Amino acid sequence: MYADVPTMFLAIILVGAVLAFSVGAVADRRQRDGMPLWAVGLAFHTLAYVLFSLRGQISDVVSIVLANTFLSCAVATFTEGLYAFYQSRPPRKLIWLPVILVLLVFSLLLDQLVMRIIVGSLVFIAQCLLALSLMWRQWRQTAGRGKYFLSSGMAVMTLMLSLRVLGAATGAASAMVSLVQSNLMQTLTFLGALTSLLLLAIGFVLMSKERADQLNQIMATQDDLTGLANRRRLNEVLASEWARASRSGQPLGLVMIDIDFFKGYNDRYGHQAGDDCLQRVARTMQTVAQRAGDLAARYGGEEFILILPDANTSAAQRVAETLRASIEALALPHTASPREHVTISLGVAVLSEACYPDVESLLRAADAALYRAKDAGRNQVQLAPAALQHAAPAKLVQLIWRSAYECGNAVIDGQHLQLFNDINTLLGAMLDERQTDDVAMLVQVFLADVVQHFEEEETIIKANGYPGAEDHARQHRQLLEKARSVTERFRNGKLARGELFEFLAHDLVARHILIADREFFSVLRS
Repeated sequence: MYADVPTMFLAIILVGAVLAFSVGAVADRRQRDGMPLWAVGLAFHTLAYVLFSLRGQISDVVSIVLANTFLSCAVATFTEGLYAFYQSRPPRKLIWLPVILVLLVFSLLLDQLVMRIIVGSLVFIAQCLLALSLMWRQWRQTAGRGKYFLSSGMAVMTLMLSLRVLGAATGAASAMVSLVQSNLMQTLTFLGALTSLLLLAIGFVLMSKERADQLNQIMATQDDLTGLANRRRLNEVLASEWARASRSGQPLGLVMIDIDFFKGYNDRYGHQAGDDCLQRVARTMQTVAQRAGDLAARYGGEEFILILPDANTSAAQRVAETLRASIEALALPHTASPREHVTISLGVAVLSEACYPDVESLLRAADAALYRAKDAGRNQVQLAPAALQHAAPAKLVQLIWRSAYECGNAVIDGQHLQLFNDINTLLGAMLDERQTDDVAMLVQVFLADVVQHFEEEETIIKANGYPGAEDHARQHRQLLEKARSVTERFRNGKLARGELFEFLAHDLVARHILIADREFFSVLRS
């Protein structure tokens, strides 16, 4: 059973016209995906088959020479569209030379059927192979399944043309001429043409859609300014890697990065220069984090994060130090910084031996290590200790008062000593595994001493003319507000004892007394 040739012509023309109109209607030049060119190619294809169908009613020059030239133009335009899709510069001489060859071949061989079919088909095959070679080079970079449809369409067209060459060479050329007589060769030719037409159109539209979806996904997970993963992508990957590391027992390194004195950089050089600085830092991060699975992300503002799967403490510290040195080596001028060039501070936390119960605690540990790096002078890497809430009781550190901590004011020094004693009393209760209510009561006593100390300290430093007295008082209010929040969470069973002790001993006492308070020591001693 053979297909009726005029019916097949009508089907190809109708399908081609509908596809050309549909693709042209949805094409948008702003997308730069080659869709408008593909619509033009479909129009050329349709016009060629219209002229083919008029064989015998119009001159052979139009129905053979011009029709095949239009068909060659269709394939050339398809190839142009592919180059536009891949955003590559098209080799126009290579693309359009076959069109000229088709015009010449069919003009010169108009009365030589066998040679016309063989030579013309070989030129068309060369055009298809050019398009296929481009797709093959871009295969791995092309997302989705549209490429399979499109390459199949080109392959079907190439196979159909090869059969025509084979048929003409074996003496079956006469079977390809009649548009009235249905035979096996004509049936295969027209079914191949219709199939390839549908595969080509569907494939290209699908490729365009899949790339648009991919770009939308990238935009949803990528920071616009730096090109790094954004906060959403960071949260997804960090949660996934934390779960994987927790199951497997493998380490997971986290590096938190902050550009030193970045506000001063913006104030001095302007926001455009600030954006350029962020981009330079981001590119350096991508250069350093090159292992499969490593993720560089923008955490917010001038803060960044590196996720380092399977990196133990020494490996994560090595990556962090390499990044620090690389940023310093950029030697970006920064007159608002004491070092007069851009530097970064880094905090490293590593999930190992199940020392962090959740992602948030790992982030907090890296953040705390980062602040230690900043407090210690910036442009350095600091490591986070194991999470206190899962440490053995012996690892909870007792605070020891030393004479070097004294400021020279008897009231303030006495109160600082009292706070150390309160913390150590609280530590003893935790080590003795006292009831939650007993621990909470000791915390309340401790906080009452803190409130009294803060009030008297503010009065003393203000009376002594300390210029940063207002800012210091603001720090006191922030610490007390957080202390009350932490205590309330502990009472409600939402905070582990170790985490409570970590905040009270480290943030409220050690860091504040040994770092923040030392700012006014010189005023009191003078």
